[in-house]
Amino acid sequence: MGWFDSVSSFISSGVSAAISAVRNVVTWLANEGETFIGTVKETYAKVKPFLQKTKPYLQGLAMAAPFPWLKAAIFAVDTAITSLLALENSPVLRQLERAARWVIELATRIDKKLSAAEEEIAREHQQGFAQAKAHAQTEEQVKVFDVAAMLNDLVLVKTRIDNLLESGDFAGFDHYLRLRATHKLMRSVEDSLISAKTIDQVSADDIFLVEAGATLVSDTPQLSDEEALRLDGIVMSRYGKKLTPFVFEEMSKMWQLALTDDQRQWKRMAQKLSTAKGTLSRLKFEAIVAPLSTSDQVMLEELSAMLPQQLAANDDLMKRNAEREHYVSATEGFLQLLEKSPEQLRAEDKEYLLTQGQEVGSLLIDCAQKSLRWADLTVEQQGLIADFANIFRADSIERGDALEVECNG
Repeated sequence: MGWFDSVSSFISSGVSAAISAVRNVVTWLANEGETFIGTVKETYAKVKPFLQKTKPYLQGLAMAAPFPWLKAAIFAVDTAITSLLALENSPVLRQLERAARWVIELATRIDKKLSAAEEEIAREHQQGFAQAKAHAQTEEQVKVFDVAAMLNDLVLVKTRIDNLLESGDFAGFDHYLRLRATHKLMRSVEDSLISAKTIDQVSADDIFLVEAGATLVSDTPQLSDEEALRLDGIVMSRYGKKLTPFVFEEMSKMWQLALTDDQRQWKRMAQKLSTAKGTLSRLKFEAIVAPLSTSDQVMLEELSAMLPQQLAANDDLMKRNAEREHYVSATEGFLQLLEKSPEQLRAEDKEYLLTQGQEVGSLLIDCAQKSLRWADLTVEQQGLIADFANIFRADSIERGDALEVECNG
C-alpha cells in the first residue's frame, strides 16, 4: 500500500458510504491512473518547465525575509550554547555547539540548495539537535533548539525535493504526490518564517510540518494516525481543505496542465502540417506543368514521404487528447466530491453526483483494468463518462491554469 492509500483511508470513520467510495476511486487513480492518462515520467516531462519556475519566487521570498527575527534567533542560539558550555564542557555540548553554529550560518542563506557534502553535514547535525533538549535549562532554550533543528531540516527537505524534481526520477504517482504535497507544505512554513517578527511566532505547527516533511520525502514514509490527523488539521486550517483532496489536487493539476500542453502541441503541429500540405499540393501541380528545380524536387520527395506519417501521428494525438480530456475532467469531479460536503453539493444541486460518481469511478477502473480504449466502450458508457466530464471540464481547466499561475508567481 502506497502513502496516498494510507492518507486516503486514515480518516474513513464517520464518512458516508458514497464519500468512502469516491475516496476509493481517487486512491485507485493515484496508483493506477497512468494506465490511460500516461506514466508519471511522461506527464512530468511536460509539467517540469512550469514547476521549475517556482524557484525565483522562493528565492524572492527569502531575499525579503525579515532578518530581525533571524538575527534574534541567532543571538538566542549563541547565548544558549554559551550558557550551557559554561555549566558543562562535554563532548555532547561541543557537538551541539558545532550543529548550532552550522545553522547560524545556514539561516543566512536559507534559500540555497545544499551541495552533497553540505547535506552530509546537515544530517550529522540532526543528531546533535536531537540531544539538545536533554541539556536545555529553560523553555526558551528548548524553543531555540527546536527552531534551529527546524531550519536545518527545512533546508535538507527542500534540497531533497529540488533534487528529485530536477531529476524527475519518481517511483510512481504516489511518490510524485508526496513530493508535491511536501513542497507546498514547505512553502507554507517559509511563508510563516518570513511573516514572523519574533522567534515565538514560529509555531509548533511549523516545526511539525518540517518534521512531517522530512518523513514524507524519505524512501519509506511512515506517519502514525495521530500525526496524519494533525497534518490533516493543519492543512484544513491553512488551505481550507482536507488532506486527501489537498494531495490528490496535485495530480489533477498535473494531468490537466500536461493535457493542455499536448493540445497546444497538436494545434501548433496542425498549423505546420496545413502549410506543408499546401506546399506539397503546389509542388505536385508545378511538377505537372514543368520540371522542378533540384531543391524543389527534394522537398517534394521529402514531403511525399514524411507528411502522411506526420498527419497520422497528429491525428492520433488528437484522438488521444480527446480521450484523455474525458478522463481528466472526470477526475476533477471526484476531487470536488472530496472537497465539498454533502450540504454544499445539495446547495449547488449536485447531490446526484454522489451516486453518479461511484458509477463513473467503477467504469473508469474497469476501463483501465481491461485496457479498454474509448472506442471500446458502449455508447451508453461513453455518454456516462462524457456527461460527468462535461460538468467539470471548465473547473478542470481552471485548476490546471492555477498550477501554471502558481509556478509563474
